[in-house]
Amino acid sequence: MHTEAPTPLYLQLADRIEEMISHGMFRPGDRIPSVRTTSTQHQVSVSTVLQAYTLLEDRRLIEARPKSGYYVRSPHTAYASTLQTPAVSRRIPPAKSLSRFAPLMELVHDVVNPDFVRMGGAHPSPEVLPGRKLSRLMASLARQQNFSTISCDPAPGCQRFRTELSRRSLDWGCYLPPDDFVVTNGATEALYLALSAVAKPGETVIIESPTHYGVLNIMSQLGLKALAVPASPREGLDLQATRTVLQRQRVSAIVVVPNFCNPLGSCMPEVNRAALVQMAAEHEVPIIEDDVYGDLHFEGERPRCLKALDRTGSVLLCGSFSKTLAPGYRVGYISAGNFQDRVIQTKTAMNFCNAPLMALTVAEFLRNGGYEHHLRSLRRTFREQLILMREALAQAMPQRVKITDPQGGFVLWVELPQQVDALALFHEARKRHISIAPGHLFCPAGEYRHHMRISCGHLWSDRVGEAVKTLGQLVHAAL
Repeated sequence: MHTEAPTPLYLQLADRIEEMISHGMFRPGDRIPSVRTTSTQHQVSVSTVLQAYTLLEDRRLIEARPKSGYYVRSPHTAYASTLQTPAVSRRIPPAKSLSRFAPLMELVHDVVNPDFVRMGGAHPSPEVLPGRKLSRLMASLARQQNFSTISCDPAPGCQRFRTELSRRSLDWGCYLPPDDFVVTNGATEALYLALSAVAKPGETVIIESPTHYGVLNIMSQLGLKALAVPASPREGLDLQATRTVLQRQRVSAIVVVPNFCNPLGSCMPEVNRAALVQMAAEHEVPIIEDDVYGDLHFEGERPRCLKALDRTGSVLLCGSFSKTLAPGYRVGYISAGNFQDRVIQTKTAMNFCNAPLMALTVAEFLRNGGYEHHLRSLRRTFREQLILMREALAQAMPQRVKITDPQGGFVLWVELPQQVDALALFHEARKRHISIAPGHLFCPAGEYRHHMRISCGHLWSDRVGEAVKTLGQLVHAAL
């Protein structure tokens, strides 16, 4: 009588983990237990676990990440794994006036239009934000502190919020005391104040190319010239090109987003950060650092801010909680170093004070609301969103399309075939209630006309999937 051989232990273990993945106990992007932990939990040898994990890799269920461990793969990576990274321009155009720059107001209005599939604006969906908890905190504060919540809150602004920022600055790689901060109406006002403090109308400011069109809009309003230095999806601002510019001409500031910049999603390597801060100090050029995406890293520790490397007070750090907590609260901040007094004076002249209830609510959430727990969930959600969107775009678009693969944030930069006009695509997509951001908005010279930025801030749905298919059809038609 023939007796079947028992199933090998490694195969039993692999099947068990696959079942856990299929039942959602481990989700795409989750880190599974280490080899030694699994060995202890299941009372099997380390070599058995390694065999099981190797088999799961062959089944394309998990992936190994250097110095990090094993993670659950998305089931939707077959097409996206063949994608190339968008090309990087190495040309440094002359400084350009932004007097004719204007944002697409249709894009601005589409951000809040529920009739649209909103992939144009870089805003997180309310569904992934702690709206109810924030509302409860706000109601409680309004009842308990009626006087302070309806009073003026002149610069530097809410002491409790600045205290919480001071505590969080330790995670940024430095310690900034509460008095180093000025509370602002979002990061947009912080950037406006920073640029106002360091540059006068007609002067030149270095920006990344491509960069967020909000920065270009601010510079346009201030009468500043933009000198667009190339940036790459991997390392961000090109340091050699920046050095060349600084050696050749006088600039008033450098605006940079080192952590998961919008739209490229790049994260500047640590060695580049140190080199940039030193280079700027040597040329006595202040750096304006936009850190709105710094908390949205997918792996490892939070990247350090440039401010952590600042020894001369010439880095102006700007940020907000619009990408992680509540875009509508407009709670931001600036730590302006040597320019602090000038920032406070300009802030007072512009709008005198902030809305104290909003700042108090965010401060309370940071202190007692479980912000770190919320961030872990948000990072996982955004990573899944990016994976799903890249795969859907890869399937829907021509093979020549190139898409970034950021390790933080929630936006994708897409390079379309050169024959495709992204602005025309924007208008055709709007007719079908689909919003995208055409690439020409992200550069002062109107380049990147066959590029677009896609926001993954809203949860994936069948409606989003159909919109991506429609975009693909429009691109194929344009070819």
